[in-house]
Amino acid sequence: MFFFDDLFLRMLGIEIPGLDLISNIEIIKDFAYKELYNVDKIKNKIKENQMLYEFDELSKEEYDERKTDLMRQLKFAERVLETNLNVRTDILS
Repeated sequence: MFFFDDLFLRMLGIEIPGLDLISNIEIIKDFAYKELYNVDKIKNKIKENQMLYEFDELSKEEYDERKTDLMRQLKFAERVLETNLNVRTDILS
């Protein structure tokens, strides 16, 4: 309901500064989440870690430590992406 009210007010040429600020903050938050929880980027880091280990540039301990950390990040990122970040909950209605 809140979204439609915002659209209706914009169609009439009425802008409420607080609503614009909230909208901009939500857009920035969504971009930050997408960058922070980028599954492809984490998968590339896992591949890079594997290659460094195969070329003996990492010890077994370093490899295992980085792998567990990256796998934890990957699982968390996948869980975050499963939840729809674009869903806005209207707590006022």
